[in-house]
Parts: sequence; C-alpha cells; structure tokens
Amino acid sequence: MAVISFSASGARLPAFRDMLRRRRIACKNQQIRGNAFYAEASAADEKRLSALAAEYGVTLEILRRRGLRYPMLPYRSRCGIIAGLLCGGLLLYRCNATVREIRITGNAEISETELREALAGLGVREGVPFRTLRYAWLEQRMCLAVSDIEWITLRKEGGRLVVDLTEERKPPPMETGRTPCNYVAAVPAEITAMDVQNGFAAVKIGDTVKPGDLLISGVQTDECGVSKWCRAAGSVTGRYPAVFEQEQPFAAELPVRVASHTQTVLELLGREFPLSTAAPPDAPVTRCDVTRTPLTLFGRALPCAVIHKCYTAQETAVTVFSEAEARALLAESAARFEHNFHAKDIIISRDAEYRRTDLGILLKINYVFEGVIGKTSEIFVK
Repeated sequence: MAVISFSASGARLPAFRDMLRRRRIACKNQQIRGNAFYAEASAADEKRLSALAAEYGVTLEILRRRGLRYPMLPYRSRCGIIAGLLCGGLLLYRCNATVREIRITGNAEISETELREALAGLGVREGVPFRTLRYAWLEQRMCLAVSDIEWITLRKEGGRLVVDLTEERKPPPMETGRTPCNYVAAVPAEITAMDVQNGFAAVKIGDTVKPGDLLISGVQTDECGVSKWCRAAGSVTGRYPAVFEQEQPFAAELPVRVASHTQTVLELLGREFPLSTAAPPDAPVTRCDVTRTPLTLFGRALPCAVIHKCYTAQETAVTVFSEAEARALLAESAARFEHNFHAKDIIISRDAEYRRTDLGILLKINYVFEGVIGKTSEIFVK
C-alpha cells in the first residue's frame, strides 16, 4: 500500500488534528515536535488532507512518498513495459492452462514409451489445453488400450499432467516340473550316449531312431496292470544328418544410403517451430533419427527442447559380385547357420559342394552332427 509522510503547522493545528479524527483519516506514527505535527497516512487520503489543510489554514508539506506506484509513475507512458507484462501473463497462463509435461508413475512392467504412445493415440500430448481433456473417458480408454493396466487416474498439477496407474497382477507361472511326459526323438539319429535321470529307457546305445520315437518313457505298468506316470528326464546324444543349401546370385539389388539431412526444430509447449529452412530429402524410403535435448534453467527443465531430426534417404542399387565374392558370402551364411542352430553340437563331417548356376553360385553342405537329439512330450491323462 502507498503511504505518504507529511507535516502540518499553523494557528489552528489542534482543530485540524481533531477534524482528522472525525473524518476518519487514519494517521500513524503521530508526533508533535515544536509547532509542527508529523504523521503518516494512506496515499489515497492525500487529496482529503490537502482540502482539510486549506479549510483550516494549515500549512501541509509532503515529506516522503512510499509505494510501488511512485517508482513506476515515470514509466506509465511506456507501452513496452505494459506489453511485456501482458506477454508474461499470457505465457504464465499458457503454461498452466496447457499440458506442459506428462509424468507417469506406478509402472514397472509396462514401458513408458508404450503408455505415451497410447496417450498420444487418444490426443493427450504436450501443448493440449486441460479444458479439452475428458479425464473419466481417457481413463476408461487407457484401460482398453493397454491390457496390463488394472487402475489408472489422470490429474492436473499446475502445468503438469500426472498419470498414476496400478499394473494388473499376473498369476504365478505354471509349475511344469511335475507334469508327466515322455522324452522322444526330435531328429533321425544313431544313439551314441544316454543319461537317464528319471523314467525308463526305451532304447539303447547304437539304436537308430526316427523323429517321434520314444527314448525315455514316463509310464510304468506293474504286474497288476496299474500304470504310474512320472516326468521323464535325461539327455540322449546321437549322430544325425543336416543339410544347408543356399544360392548367391552374381547381381542383387541392395539398399544404399545416398543423402542425409539434419533439420533442427524448437519444441515449445507441444508445438514444433522449425529453426532450419531446408526440407527433408524427397525419397521413397527415408530413415529418421531423432535426438531431443531438453532446455534447463538453474537445473530445472523448461517446457521446451531442441530437436535434431537426421533424415537419411535410402535407395536401391544393383550390386555385382564376382565368383570369389559370392563364395565368400555363402561361406559366411554357412558359418552363421552353424553358430545359430548347432553351436552346442559337434561337427562329425562336413561335405561342401559349390555348383555354378545360370544366376550365381549354389552351395550345398551335407553335415553330420553329434548332439542332443531328444525333446519332452507331455502325457495327457484323463
């Protein structure tokens, strides 16, 4: 509140002081020094004090003025300050009236990326006005969009939209350690070793089996015809054949990167403002790598970020291979086949044959592996 300090002096000073009290002009810090009266009053009563002093012939002197209005008085005709205050107020309103940040809590198994994509599909993203959000409808749609959500609520905290959820409790996994099963052959093989840990062996070393043949039985029948079931367990090793066949053409159409371009945009309150004028490359297939750098002030994140979008155009070109290059590519494919499918097996024999065709080189390899040949097969009992 603006306050003025004044002094009054004159012959009718007592009557002036008495009239101040009658007209309810509040004065503070009243003092009488010599023939003068000193006090403080509200700046709103300055005109009433001047009129009362003129009425009683008292000399009124304003000693000091205090308050925000007096420093701002010389700038009252400057429109820039008013415009700045209005813009600041509008920005403050915008930050609190729109979604400045989305904070997700309570998720452990569900990824935050999946939840943000589901919210974006429902129209909830940074920059959306809070008044357009239908919270109850959004909560129901989120439960349908993400099946693992048991309970979810959305609420507004300043310019932040808080999404609090509880994940659905999944039932404990089934215990299959006691399920009755047999151990059967997965590939045609000649048995070289057996290790029966539970159940009853149905074959012996040196036997030849076909896919589906019983190796270790989980069923036992006694003399009285009563059957007992158990879980067959063990390991049966055998030698089995396998074939790898692949053709590498001399000419192939492969994707190549021909151009790249980086576009910089400023993301402010959910809206993007381009900072670079160049457009992304015009190509049928374009890869986009996005790097987002949030802006901070005194260690606190601001509702804006700088985004770099790197567009890489991809086209196809015909690549010609020589016979040596084609053979090298086929050898790499065979090595990947051995590593991916038979890494734990022992290669007993490997017979490779390269054959030239009309289009390229055909590689056929006949393998003989030694490894585990069995798999479990559940027993369905009434």
